[in-house]
Order: sequence, then structure tokens, then C-alpha cells
Amino acid sequence: MSTAGRSKWNKVWLTLLVIAIVGAAAIWIERIREIAPARWSSDAIALILPDNLSEANRLYASAWLDAASEEGIRLETVTASEFARRGLQGERPFAGAILPDTIHRQISTAFVNQVSRFVEHGGALMLVGDAGVLDENGYYTEPASRFSTLAGIPYALYSKLHDKMSFNPTISGSPQMMQALNLPPGRWIESDGQAVVSGYGEDTLRYPVLHTGDTYTGTIRMQAQGKTVIAGEHAFGKGQVLFINLPLGYLKLRTDGILMHGFLHYFANRIMGQPQLSAAPEAIGGLVLNWHCDAKICIPAMEQLIKAGVFKRGPFSIHVTAGPDQREFGDGLGVDLNNNKPFQETLRSLLEQGNEIGSHGGWIHDWFGKHLSDSNEAQMTTYLEQNADAIKRLIGHDQTEYSAPTGNQPAWVTEWLDAQHVEAYYFTGNIGQGPTHTYRDGRRDGHIWSFPVQTYGHISTIEEAYTEHIPESEISSWLTSLVKFTENTGQIRLIYFHPPGAVLYPDAINQLMLAADAATKEGRFRWRTMTDLANFMSRREQTVWNISSGNQAVVIDAANAASLNQLTWLFSTSLYAEPQIIAGNAKVEQRGDTWAVIAADVKQLRISTPLIKKAPH
Repeated sequence: MSTAGRSKWNKVWLTLLVIAIVGAAAIWIERIREIAPARWSSDAIALILPDNLSEANRLYASAWLDAASEEGIRLETVTASEFARRGLQGERPFAGAILPDTIHRQISTAFVNQVSRFVEHGGALMLVGDAGVLDENGYYTEPASRFSTLAGIPYALYSKLHDKMSFNPTISGSPQMMQALNLPPGRWIESDGQAVVSGYGEDTLRYPVLHTGDTYTGTIRMQAQGKTVIAGEHAFGKGQVLFINLPLGYLKLRTDGILMHGFLHYFANRIMGQPQLSAAPEAIGGLVLNWHCDAKICIPAMEQLIKAGVFKRGPFSIHVTAGPDQREFGDGLGVDLNNNKPFQETLRSLLEQGNEIGSHGGWIHDWFGKHLSDSNEAQMTTYLEQNADAIKRLIGHDQTEYSAPTGNQPAWVTEWLDAQHVEAYYFTGNIGQGPTHTYRDGRRDGHIWSFPVQTYGHISTIEEAYTEHIPESEISSWLTSLVKFTENTGQIRLIYFHPPGAVLYPDAINQLMLAADAATKEGRFRWRTMTDLANFMSRREQTVWNISSGNQAVVIDAANAASLNQLTWLFSTSLYAEPQIIAGNAKVEQRGDTWAVIAADVKQLRISTPLIKKAPH
């Protein structure tokens, strides 16, 4: 292409990006997969909101949009009236739509009919929790939700059950379904052939759900006791309904967002068949290993791990409580970083190897974690500052990572960290999830990224496993399964150890490292630091990208004012032929049943991917 032609093309392309053209054609292609047939459309997925959305409920809409962005999914909010207007001439307003829980409980019968026609004529619907269970006058309908026919089962049985309409069961599905939802092993525990959702502190979690009828006409994906359907897929007319009997928005705002993220991924990828922007650099999965050094006893344990070659693997995120005390003032059990020159040299050596050094709380580990509260910011900030200053003296610049002793992190601590330009913190909420902007206490984190810990049922650290006499072989299997999970899904997850705990199960640590070594050699796994990933995620969320379609091909236009470097778009090989790079620079790789398009250090990219034509049945 000539310079003049390239210049002309760039101007056209920038214009397309600015006006964000969305392709109007909706091309549906059938495919056969182990879990859910997918169809493709260039349309964004519509998150349908009430016309009179309150300010208090706007946070719910924000949470859905953030989750979609973090999952690399194109989601657009529309009001119910706008959604209806787009279909006045008989056209399908969107290819896929979501009716969210909690904020859209009250829906008119006319709009219920509109949504039913949308699905009947070929649309895909994700029907969540209590969406639409109330009529326009605020009453429950009899004998069940008006969406029961779409869902494939009666639910919201108020006239029969009244205040017992909902209950709190454990929920389960197949291990294959958990992986399809990107729920890592340990976030679910296998019991009697089923994968039961678990969480930190509890082997099985209970979730608020609505009772359903006994007979479901679709395919069950998750369930609870008493034949209650938790998630399932139901064909209706030419369309499909993914019914999710869980308050996904409510849960995400209360630091349990993994199910919202998982079902968004499932709906967009497995049902809609849309391309996805990976959350990992080059779409290569991996683990963040966060070491917490909170006391003097961690030093010989770290030296033992260094001699065993563990820290040659990395890079890792190493967080230190820097004061001279550990449990209480004056006990002398801390690392005393400012005056401990041998330990300083150890940490500087690890820093030179590419590891990241950050703060583990405020100066005195146990006391700080025990006494920190929502109301004592003025008293406790000084200890955060002391620890940050000690780390800065060691590494030569402001710290970029943080972890909370005992997981105790009031909202004001997060705000303080964000104001200090700390990039990331480890978090004991949103268990099992990848890096995310956390929502809690009616607010969203600002720039800073949280890194939820991974759990094995109700435990997370090796010393907890040791205390409860869990066999080392069992922990070894869990840790190596996390490597396999990130390798297979291209996801990022965080695990954390205390060095004195890690040396209790040396073979488990060794097996983890060997599994990671093997996956790294195959180019399917990488160790990451919080800072590295947080910087990538912050740049990724500034990317503008759109999908259009025409001439039996999908076109993705992407731009980033800084760089698109390592951003990666994924396409199913069952729907798409090999992608072609029309403008910009990227490499294309086939990874199993997925095409990966990995951007080079460019600011603009155009990808054209032919759709595979299926033979008529």
C-alpha cells in the first residue's frame, strides 16, 4: 500500500473508530460443542435496564459493564423502552440480551411479551435471578413468574410459597461446567461426582435462589437440592434462553463476582460465539505467587526455598511487614527491615531477578491486622506509611503492591493505596476470580486492581492445610491443577504462601514448580507479578474495539493511544477461518480450538476473520 493510500486508510479507520460503527448484519451459524451450541452475531449484547433506573441502582449497571469489560465482552446498556423501540419494524433489536437481577424486578406484561417475541424470532436471552418477577403494579404474578415459559420451568412461586419462595441451598454442577464458567479447582469441591461451589472459610457456600418447579424442559447446567434449577439452557422458538437462578449483580456488589463473570463469559462465548479480548498478555495463562513475609521466622524459610531453587522460577510478588515486632509492640519477632542488612541483601537480590517487593500491611503484622477498622484511619495510617517508607528505601521507588494482614482491608485502606499510586492488592473477597476492580460498601475501587486469592475449599494457605492434617499429596494435586487450569483457560489467578508454611510441604511446592516449568516450556504458562498484570490490565481497559460484519467475514477494529502490545483476540476455530491482519501488525496462532491474534507494539489494528460456512443439514 502506498504512503498516500495508507494515510487515507488511517483517516477512514479512525473515523470508523470514533463513531463506533456496529455492524447491522446478524449472521447465525450452528456449531456442535460439548457444552452449548454457539451462534455468531456482530451485535453487542444488550443489558436491559429499567427506564427509571435510580441513582442507587446505577452501581449495579456499572458492575455489569465492568465485568463484561474485564471478560473482554462487548456489552451495551439500553432501557426497556429503547429495546422495544428498536423492534417496532419487526427487526431483532439485538442478537443477545440480559435481564439483570435486583434492579429490574418490575416489568410490564407488554414488555414480557416483547422479550418473548425477541427470543422466539432468534434472539438469545440471559434471564437472571428475580428479573421481571413483579408486574407493572409491583405485584407477584400467579401462579409463577411470567418468564417461566421462556425459562423452561415455573419459578418465583409466590402464590404457593409466599415468604418461603426463596431459600439458600448449596449449588453444584459438573466439573466440565465449572471450567466452562472459569471457576478454578478449589473454588469448587467434588462430591459424589458433582462439583459443589465452595469458599474461604466454608467447604460449601449457600446462595439465595428461588424455588422452581419439578420439570425443566431444557438442559440443566447447575442445580440445587430438591430439583431446583440454578442454571440451564432452554430453546424457545428460534432462540435460546440461559436461565440463571442466582442474584449475580447482588453477589458481585458484595465481593462474590466470579459467578457474574463466569456466566457472562459463558453466554458470550458458548452461546453467542463472539470473539473475546483475552485478559492475559498474549492470552497465556499463569499464576501470581504472592509471598507474605510477616515475621523473623520467615527469613530462614526463605533461605531454604532459595537454596531449593524455588525463587529462580519467578517472577513473584514478595510482600514484607517491615517493623521489628510481629504480634505486639516490643516482642522483637519482626524482620526489622530497616536494620537487617543481610535480609535487605536477600530481598535486593530477589528484586534484581525480576521479583516485585511490596508491603504486607502496616509495620507490625498481627497487631495491625487485629486492630484495623473502618473508624481508625487517623490512628492507623502512620503504620501504613512506616511500612511503605521502609519498602521504598529498599527498592528505590514507591511501592506498587500491597497485601493485608489477616485479609483485613477496610475501604479507606484501599483509597489510601490508590492515592499513593499503588497498582494492586491481594484480596480475600471475590474468591477464585482473576484481577478485578472490586465493588463493596456501595462503591467501586478506582484505578487500583484487586487480586483475589485462590482457595482449596475453606482453606487458602499451606499452614492451614498442615494444621488441619490435609495430606501433602492432596495439596500438591490442587496446586498442579491450578497450573493446568490457567494453562487450559488462558486465565490469571493468584495464590499466596508464607515461607514458613511452604517449607512444611516441600514436595507440594516442588510439584507446583515442576508443573509450571513444563507448561512454561510449552509456551502455555507464565509466572506474573501483581504490578506487571495491573499495568497490563489498566492499558487494556483503555482499548477501544468494535466488531462489524460483511461479506461473510468478521472485522475487528481496535485502537489504543499507548499501545496494543500483547493484547489478544480469541476466535473459535469452529466458527471462524484463519484471521487475516488488514492493518497494523499482529501474529496469528492456532491454539487447539482457538485462533489467537496477538497485537504487536502498534496503536491501531484491523483483523478480518472469515466465517466458516456450514453444509446444510
